[in-house]
Amino acid sequence: MHIFFIEDQSSLAQGILQYAEAIRGIRCTVYQGDPDDIAELQRQLAELSVDFVLNTYEFADSKKVEQQPDRAWQINAIFPDHLAHICLETGSALLHISTDDVVGETRGIAFHEKDNVHPLNAYGESKWQGEEAIRQLLKRRLILRLGTLFDANSKGWLSQMVAQAESSKGVQDASDIMFSPTPVADAARVIIAMLQQMDCGADCWGTYQYAGVEPISRFEFAELLVELGQDQGLLDMMAEARSVSAAALGLTGKQALHKEMNCQKIMDHFGIKQRSWRPALVGYLEHIADSRKAAQAEQPEEVVHSEESK
Repeated sequence: MHIFFIEDQSSLAQGILQYAEAIRGIRCTVYQGDPDDIAELQRQLAELSVDFVLNTYEFADSKKVEQQPDRAWQINAIFPDHLAHICLETGSALLHISTDDVVGETRGIAFHEKDNVHPLNAYGESKWQGEEAIRQLLKRRLILRLGTLFDANSKGWLSQMVAQAESSKGVQDASDIMFSPTPVADAARVIIAMLQQMDCGADCWGTYQYAGVEPISRFEFAELLVELGQDQGLLDMMAEARSVSAAALGLTGKQALHKEMNCQKIMDHFGIKQRSWRPALVGYLEHIADSRKAAQAEQPEEVVHSEESK
């Protein structure tokens, strides 16, 4: 099975590559060039014998999306349309990554793939339009909406929350926003499992949803992060999580209070069960703690070398 990655800079793409490269029989190729250069992308895909194109390329920073809506539209909506045309011409199947932000407000009822979407922000709307462009053109496509992804990346929101917890103000988050944390490693497992089954002849094209089992409020997640961080010595005992409202954070009308997704379809068609995100949270926090300890252990040695060079 040959998978062509549009990019390898995002945490998700890196997680999938790491997972896939450990499996015999999977070949991974990463596009070499600017994704905005559609002609070059088409040329490279035309030269390769690709089974699946994996699109993780997106403009996902919510603040930047509001500031640069045209750029978000170009990457999240127009680019998938171009990519679908290329896949149609080259005969490659497409797996496109989408988001639970297309869902909008579910009013506490788990959202099903067949339900109407109501995106509340520019990011969700642009991702929805990207989905639609692919659906209207390609039959051999998989669209996968994922819950909120997290990992141990130093630039990811999990590390940002740890940094906030270490600050004098502590970390604060909304107690009235429910979400579904989804480890990057778990998402990688799901994506490769889907592609392997399709490569073996499964005929399950369509739109699917996957998220870590057990939705939780953003405040409760932050509270758990602080507790686990303290247990591992990553955070001191003075660190705390404080409960606020979505309104207090200025998120009213910009973030859905409930966007839980029903993941039964992916179970029915692929036999993929939801997994708990809790063990991954422990593992990622351990990784962050170990990385800090390693950096601290190296620091004195660097100082010595610096003194010797004088």
